[in-house]
Formats: sequence, structure tokens, C-alpha cells
Amino acid sequence: VLGKTTETKTFTQQAIDIKLLAEKYNPKEILIDCNGLGLGLADEMIKTQVDGLGRELPPYGFFNDDSYKKIQPKDCVNILYSMKANGPLKSKIHGNAYARLNGGLVRLLISEQEARTALLNTQKGRKMSTRERAERLLPHEITTKMIEEMCNLRAKRTGLDIVLEPINTRFHDDKYMSFAYGLWRIKELEEEDFKKKKKRSGKKRQLIFFTGGT
Repeated sequence: VLGKTTETKTFTQQAIDIKLLAEKYNPKEILIDCNGLGLGLADEMIKTQVDGLGRELPPYGFFNDDSYKKIQPKDCVNILYSMKANGPLKSKIHGNAYARLNGGLVRLLISEQEARTALLNTQKGRKMSTRERAERLLPHEITTKMIEEMCNLRAKRTGLDIVLEPINTRFHDDKYMSFAYGLWRIKELEEEDFKKKKKRSGKKRQLIFFTGGT
């Protein structure tokens, strides 16, 4: 979760934080929601930044957005995926998230409370500092908040599309949408991989026919 403090809310700092995460985890792609405020972050990602240690972080580029391909540096790291979801696409994204969850294809972390109890039941967990414990439990905390966001959403059909609207408007849906976008992109990559395998194995096979005889 980026931008939790006033100092880290700027697009420049968020771009730095994302690039540092990319250095650490070496992702295949980085998906950015390029609707609304996401455009500000996208604009910053194609620039060069300097981190807190004075190191220069290279510009990142989009490989699926023609408008950015015209303005991003030619030598940028092309791993950004631009997501611009309209009504019909969002409907498919929600449907895919539901199908994968309901089909048991996604396993979520245990709740923050369960993880905290399990951690404190270990000698290592009890010896951790408050900061170390918070860092260890953060993924469970985020998962718990995402589930709370999902429980606050209800489906509403608008024509042929499925729209999710909040029951309590004070709750955000950012964590759920990140989750749903990620599942959708995984689905696209799986389908691309399936098509490639099918194409490679699509060569005509020679058929040999046998007839009975002595």
C-alpha cells in the first residue's frame, strides 16, 4: 500500500517505491489503472527518478499503450501494462474474479487476527519487535481489509453489465479492484499461453490407416 503518509503521497515518490519493489521482486509486468488519478502515476513512471540513496532509477514504459509508446523513452524498461476498464470490461473483470474465487482457484491468506495469534504462539514471534511484527502481519492485514471491501460491495445489473456498488460509501474498493485487475491479467496471460501452445501443436498430423487382412 503506497502513499500512506503525506511524504509518500506524491506520484514521484510512489513511482520510486514501485520501481524499488520491481528491483526486489523482478515482476513480469506492472499493471497500472490508467483511468482518472492513475494517469498521474503513469506519467511519472515513464520518467527517471532518484531514490533516497542517490541512485538513478530508469524510466519504465508501457508495452500495450500506443499513446505512451509515442512519448516514453526508447530505452525504457517495457514492463508496464495499461488498464483502461470501461463498463463492459469491468463487468467481465468482476465476473472473472467471482468465478475464480468460487471455483477455488484462489487461496487467500488467513485473517490478521488468526495470523497474530499464530505468530504470538511461537517463540520467534514473541521475540519480534513491534515493527518486525507489524511488517510480518502486513500481508494479512491488507488481505483482511480487502475482504472487508468485498463484503461491502453488492452486485447490480445494468443492462448486460454487472456493476458493483458500495453498501457503505465510506469504504473504498481499491484493494479489491487491484485484486480483480490482477486476476484478469492472469487470465489474459493464461489464454495467450494456451493459444501459443495450440499453435505450436497445430501442425497437421499424418494419419495411417490399416485394413484387416491375413
